Amino acid sequence: MMTAQGPDLEVTVLENREILPGVHSMVFRTHGNVYADSLPGQFLQVEVSPGPFPVTRRPLTIDGLHGDDCVRVVFESVGSGTSMLAFKPVGTSLRILGPLGRGYELRPGGWLLIGGGLGAAGLGFLASRIDCRSVLLGAATSSRLLPLPGLPVLTATEDGSRGTHGLVTDLLGSVEWTAIENVAVCGPVGMMDAVIRQIPERLLGMTQVSTEARMGCGYGVCEGCSLPAAAGGYLKCCTDGPVIPAADIDWERWRGGNT
Repeated sequence: MMTAQGPDLEVTVLENREILPGVHSMVFRTHGNVYADSLPGQFLQVEVSPGPFPVTRRPLTIDGLHGDDCVRVVFESVGSGTSMLAFKPVGTSLRILGPLGRGYELRPGGWLLIGGGLGAAGLGFLASRIDCRSVLLGAATSSRLLPLPGLPVLTATEDGSRGTHGLVTDLLGSVEWTAIENVAVCGPVGMMDAVIRQIPERLLGMTQVSTEARMGCGYGVCEGCSLPAAAGGYLKCCTDGPVIPAADIDWERWRGGNT
């Protein structure tokens, strides 16, 4: 894995599109080739208002790179910060800090990618760097499924509006596990825990999860994004992750803290 703390840069909003109801794809022009070495799974701390107040920066997963000087994020407008960001017009200048955190270890062999809801953000970026054999996506309804064009995607929706009527775990029975050497999982804690429980034992050590937690600083100072470690104590989502080997997490304690 790779961890990094990139520069704090002024960037320009090049694109701001609503790709699903309340979900935006935003592209920043960085005025320099500063994100070329970014890994899938790393994130940016994006300014939504000048200075630390009234709203602090928001951590957003890198969803892709475009050319030499553009980086894309996908986010849902759910609170004051992301709502402010959603209304930023093209041409707006703001600041982003990154890339931050640990990304995926890009191992050889076939990969299975599993995303729940907006946990699919960033999976397209990951797929572009690895041998992606299959993608499983789950959401409450079809309007919450992020588009991943060109990838071998199977979907499940809780209301049956697209794909299998059920949960993303209901798709695991269709996986050709003999073709899989690596697994990447991202989504709500309960969903990821349920997936981990069904992954063949031989692959547990090759499974990486992209974690989410409330962050303040994004680089390990505030300790506001801790999650329980299997070895005892805690891991920091922002610096030990966001991408963490599944075996390094105490899933029972984490699940209990998120119920």
